[in-house]
Amino acid sequence: MRALRRVGVALLLALATAAPVSAQSRANRVTFNAAVGPSFANVGTTFSALGNVDFTVNRRTSLIGEFGLLRHAPFEDAARIAAPAQAPSLSPRVNGYHWNGNVRFRPFDLGRLRPYVTGGLGTFTADTITGELPVGTLTVEDRRRVTNFATNVGAGALYPLNDWLGLAADYRTFFVHRDDDTPAVHRFAAGLTFSIK
Repeated sequence: MRALRRVGVALLLALATAAPVSAQSRANRVTFNAAVGPSFANVGTTFSALGNVDFTVNRRTSLIGEFGLLRHAPFEDAARIAAPAQAPSLSPRVNGYHWNGNVRFRPFDLGRLRPYVTGGLGTFTADTITGELPVGTLTVEDRRRVTNFATNVGAGALYPLNDWLGLAADYRTFFVHRDDDTPAVHRFAAGLTFSIK
């Protein structure tokens, strides 16, 4: 609970210190972004996809509504966050999903490179999918899902190639809050990002 309070205080401080924007047109304040590419995490190396809505507060600060996906992580690597598998012998896989609201702050730009730090809160869902199980004359795919409150902190950088296409790298740590444990998911994702303003 202390980690949640610290993240909440940091988000409130970021919002409180944000300067108002008067020169920015309202047309450029909302951006829709998507990113795809490989993901390297402590829950396995897999494909990741991110989608977000970016509301610009000022030149350096944005409020982000974000959805992310980590597909087909090996169960052995993701067992700490996953629901138990009914038949571990069938090589179950885990899909991870996160919904969160974040504050993103860009302290400076290096030419076209835009580094940032981010933090926020939301949920983290892990689906355990076991291969096909024969049940009489039927074949059944067993799915078990667990969803928990989660906080996250991280940093990354965006290198825009033009107004709608860029290269992105994002490191994030998700703290999955459970009654008796708080496992962390450390993820580094890189790839292409697409933007619509």
